[in-house]
Amino acid sequence: MKKFKLLLTTILVLFLGTNIFSQNTEFGKSNNGLIYSDTTVKQLKFIVDSLNLKFKVCEFNKTYLSKPQAKAHYISLKGSLANEAKNDIEANIAFDDFIKKYNQTELEKDLVVVKFKYKNYNDEDVVELSSLEFNDKYGHEFNFYEDLEKYDQSVKGQWVFDHYEKSEYSEESIYAFYFTEDFRQQPIPEHYERMIQYSDCMVDTTAHIFYERAKKGGVRFSNKKSAKSKKFIDYINKATKKPEFKSKYTEKKYEKFLKKRELWDSLRLKRVDSLKAIDKKIDTLLEEAVKEVLEKGGSNDEFEEYVALYYSPKTALELKRNRIVVGGCSQDNSPRIHAVNIAKLAAETINWEIFLRSHLDIMNDRFDRVSDGSYAWGKRKTYIKELEVLDINVLDLLLGISLRIENPSENHYYGSIGRIGRALSETEKANEIEAKMLEMIADNQLDDYNRILMYYLFLNYNHNLENEEKQTVNKEKLTAAVNKLPEYLATKIVEE
Repeated sequence: MKKFKLLLTTILVLFLGTNIFSQNTEFGKSNNGLIYSDTTVKQLKFIVDSLNLKFKVCEFNKTYLSKPQAKAHYISLKGSLANEAKNDIEANIAFDDFIKKYNQTELEKDLVVVKFKYKNYNDEDVVELSSLEFNDKYGHEFNFYEDLEKYDQSVKGQWVFDHYEKSEYSEESIYAFYFTEDFRQQPIPEHYERMIQYSDCMVDTTAHIFYERAKKGGVRFSNKKSAKSKKFIDYINKATKKPEFKSKYTEKKYEKFLKKRELWDSLRLKRVDSLKAIDKKIDTLLEEAVKEVLEKGGSNDEFEEYVALYYSPKTALELKRNRIVVGGCSQDNSPRIHAVNIAKLAAETINWEIFLRSHLDIMNDRFDRVSDGSYAWGKRKTYIKELEVLDINVLDLLLGISLRIENPSENHYYGSIGRIGRALSETEKANEIEAKMLEMIADNQLDDYNRILMYYLFLNYNHNLENEEKQTVNKEKLTAAVNKLPEYLATKIVEE
């Protein structure tokens, strides 16, 4: 066990690199308790003030529409009758006749099915029909890749299905939706439209954090360093006398090495500052390395830190936007560190568009990872206070990116219901936020899909509150709002 512990310590140090020496919390914080300094906050507030004024005088002519939705029954049938049932469904058997004939069918009635259209990873057009999920019951989903235009036509009284042949692992089976009405859309009520418009005003829909040429990297990738950036880093490490572990491994020796490395890292930048005043080769090597990396790539966090401090924050931001960091596992926080560094540099260089998108990615934990276990989610904070201190209308921003619509602006930012619910639990305007979510759940002018999304948003919000008494009171308020939902929705929630 002791040997395993030593091996694990070694792996973690090699895996995390220098971050182990510089990150006592997820990102570290400024004197103001935020991840951004007072100077940065002041600069960003000036931009937010301008955007808020701009939004007040803007006239919006666009009407946002809900996602297409329809009610349907769901059936599943396994065993020897599945093929006969398939033939009947293809012949468009009446629903009641089907249930009478196949009385062993598993049935769920009056589900809300939402239609989505998108391109998958293979750039194929897809129509996805998904039912809303409730309690511990998962929704049901059908994906189609051919004859997609027929799903824009009437579906009332029609079936859609998936059929699976018998295999050595499973019985023959069939799963289907039977639609009791056509898909319909409705306008988003004007006061909620303004939330979507506000989010588009704040989160520039023309901006992208990463360039098209950006390459993926991380611990699971081959991260080739630029020769000249390596030469620069090696020179700095030698000049600052970076400790290297060259002894035969023992726990005592390695602990001693870690203390030396931590001390070196704490003094590193002060030493570089002093060296730069007397050693002009540092500037020469850095300039040559920057030129090569801009042309050929091969950057990393370590090099970009020096670029930001001793060459140009703007150039450092360019380098970061040219590489996408992919997490190697659940515990690898390098994608989030990369994002917060982008946000800080964007703020420092007054690049609001990149700043806010990057901060929202941190809040929503929107990063690629090779694997991601739920046990690691709790450590990833949301940082809503950093937005509130900027005088952003956080309620409208976060609800605006939580609503789902059929005709968003291109590159509209959508938030994660789970992560935003957690963020809202830390807001300074809890009463206002709670009232608005409950209002939206109860509002019969809002479409079913968005009302249920607000229900789950409130659940996530309430789950993350630390005050148990407040949680209890909120559950009662939520029940009152749920009772104003249509019966086919409310009854499914009340079953919980």
